[in-house]
Amino acid sequence: MFENVKKILIEETQSKATDIAVSIASFLIQDIESYRTLSESPSLSIEDPSYLYYLETNSVLRAIREQTDTTFIYTAKYIDDKTNAYVLDGEEPQSEFFSPFGSQDPLNPTERKVYETERIQASGIEEDPIWGAFLTGYAPIIDPRDDVLVGWVGVDYDADFFSIRSARVSWIQVG
Repeated sequence: MFENVKKILIEETQSKATDIAVSIASFLIQDIESYRTLSESPSLSIEDPSYLYYLETNSVLRAIREQTDTTFIYTAKYIDDKTNAYVLDGEEPQSEFFSPFGSQDPLNPTERKVYETERIQASGIEEDPIWGAFLTGYAPIIDPRDDVLVGWVGVDYDADFFSIRSARVSWIQVG
């Protein structure tokens, strides 16, 4: 019984994460020219014309993260078969968890699948040596002007999210 409940919780969270990721990707596509210019920049400085857009859009991602039960919200782009680079991050810039523009991480199998298929994807609970255990929903960011994949939105739920929900279900089953 508990394994069925856990499976349902994971599926619900995958759905939630991908729904939020799709909404954010749709928002970014509304000003795809600004997003794509930022994403294609090799670096970012305060003098860069994209800097204000970067700050404003990070602020929007922070507001979404704070109003939802997500752990992390970010956008990233493909660098090579092993690497992605962060474009936007919904963390406070002074947070230890903030990923500055251009910072890199290993490309995980689900991100690779988003890159290859240009479709919405969700991971199972995956263990990352740096970030911990997460489930992530992904949505591609595709420029409608030329159908080019510019990157993707990632919406993470921490494994603790499942522990709390599982404990509630266990309490209900016992009660």
